[in-house]
Amino acid sequence: MFGGLLSILIAIWVYRTAVQAKTGKVLFWTAGAAIMFFVVQILFYNFNIIILDTFDGSDIGGDYDRDYADIGDRKDGGGLQDGFFGSVLGILFEILPLVMAWLSVALVRTKFMLKESINYANLVSGIKDMFIGIKNSFKTTD
Repeated sequence: MFGGLLSILIAIWVYRTAVQAKTGKVLFWTAGAAIMFFVVQILFYNFNIIILDTFDGSDIGGDYDRDYADIGDRKDGGGLQDGFFGSVLGILFEILPLVMAWLSVALVRTKFMLKESINYANLVSGIKDMFIGIKNSFKTTD
């Protein structure tokens, strides 16, 4: 759910940037950013799954068939996701795909769309203006 909301905000961010920078092909940049966001996000989710399968030690395999009514805990009491480190790792595995997808869109936006140097200020430029624009769009004129 948060990834979907983030993808909408990224699409608005790229659209506003393309309009303000007068790059032309505004919808091309917006659609490309949305597609790239989802592709990078899926790649990093798959990367997380590969890490878990490699280091977890629990070989589920192709014979693993879980009943849909079975809502028991999937943990087996050991492996990579136990204890405090496992909790932190779980949070990292949830946040990393979203952050890397945003970072990839920000890099392409900065380097290819705006043709600016890559630094922190250029990567996050326009985000504050986007939220101000969204806030102002709810105001009514009487």
